[in-house]
Amino acid sequence: MKKNLLRYLLPGLAAVLLLFAGCSTVANENSAAQNQPAVEKTGTDTITHATPKGEGWMIKISGVRSDEIWESNFVKWKKAPSSGYGEYEFSEKGKPVIFKAMPLKNIIAIADDADATMPYSFLSAKWKDGYDITMTASDGYSVTVNSEDFPEDAFYLADGRDGENISPMITGNISTQFWLREISDISLSLQPLALENNDFELLLDIGGKEDSFTISELEKLSYYIEDRGNYTNTYDNNFQFLWGGVKIVSLINEYAKLSEDMSVIIEAMDGYAMTYSAAQLMDDSDGEWILAFKEDGKYMPEDPGYIRLVKVGPENPTMLGHTSARMVKKIILENSSFKDFTLKIIDGAKVENMDRQTLQSGVTTWRTIVNHFNSKEDKTTAYMGMPIYEILGNYSGYDTVSIVAEDGYTMTLKAEDLQDNADVILAMFYGDGSELADNEFPLVVAWDKDAERIPSGIKPVRNVAQIIVE
Repeated sequence: MKKNLLRYLLPGLAAVLLLFAGCSTVANENSAAQNQPAVEKTGTDTITHATPKGEGWMIKISGVRSDEIWESNFVKWKKAPSSGYGEYEFSEKGKPVIFKAMPLKNIIAIADDADATMPYSFLSAKWKDGYDITMTASDGYSVTVNSEDFPEDAFYLADGRDGENISPMITGNISTQFWLREISDISLSLQPLALENNDFELLLDIGGKEDSFTISELEKLSYYIEDRGNYTNTYDNNFQFLWGGVKIVSLINEYAKLSEDMSVIIEAMDGYAMTYSAAQLMDDSDGEWILAFKEDGKYMPEDPGYIRLVKVGPENPTMLGHTSARMVKKIILENSSFKDFTLKIIDGAKVENMDRQTLQSGVTTWRTIVNHFNSKEDKTTAYMGMPIYEILGNYSGYDTVSIVAEDGYTMTLKAEDLQDNADVILAMFYGDGSELADNEFPLVVAWDKDAERIPSGIKPVRNVAQIIVE
């Protein structure tokens, strides 16, 4: 959640999953090629979960954390515009050679810190400080370099040479003595973190009562359990683990009695928030919702931990990724009732029903705030939501966008006036994060009063229920 481009949270925006922020890398749970349980792997991540097993060649990478890079994963990852994959010309014995390659720093980023979720961020400062990188070929031959001796864009991982597919090799703006064919292992001289010794505290704000717990304190509670659970992301990749944590309902009930109509807000360390109905968290028909801090017996790093909300049980229950809040920092119990809704997006015969939690995951990820001026009331109100064009990120070829209210009122705009226009949003909250009033709930069209591009014909639409693209 700490990355700005975590767009896998919205099914309608799955296409942008493969985009990477800055020097981010291209490997992890959201780009896995196979629906294989991570627990079936061997020789992989000992700190947190790794990429599910794929097909073809495989490169092991280790440092602060460990993982595996499979050919089938790489084929997907290299299609991302921001992955850096493309044609590069390097010199071999004075002659130019054209490689299809990706900057190695985007692979190094998998293991240069404990972050275990996409997109990874390459730590440029750490590279400049210097650490050893040992690259080993399948025949056992290896070379070791120190990062501070080379610019960060010196090394590349190539899978094509002069128009031909090749086994992965190291190449780049470096001496050919460092070119290494059939690379099978990349090892960084960076040590794993002692994750159990972190000073993280979980905060509670329940019924006006505040408290906090360290990981070790949570682990000593009587309702600590270990069981299996799995989640599925928007690529239909499935990840299952043995999770260890405390039952969230039992923890809350220590401070206030939960009832099914209540709202429970779970906030992440970066401000990301998700609202759950107490009824959802109390539903134990297929398992228990827990605040997990162990994964396959290991304490989790900051991302996706230190604490993650998951559902576990003997039947190995499945969650959708956006319902499994990561990097949990605070649990808030509100007296207000949980109000659910569905936003319907219609594109001809195609109908997508976006539930509250799916949309909220996008709103809190983008967290776009506009100052909307109401000319009738001569009042400016701050609203928080996400740009309308982002909600429609998986749709194309349409000319108009119609916003429809619950009572049928419809406002139609030109698609070109909305595209890349971050000042026109579908708001789910007021600017301070509070729920919309009943006369606006669940969604309202709002735009910044100082926007450079205000679409022609735009009008306020409250109680939004549908979006129609044509």
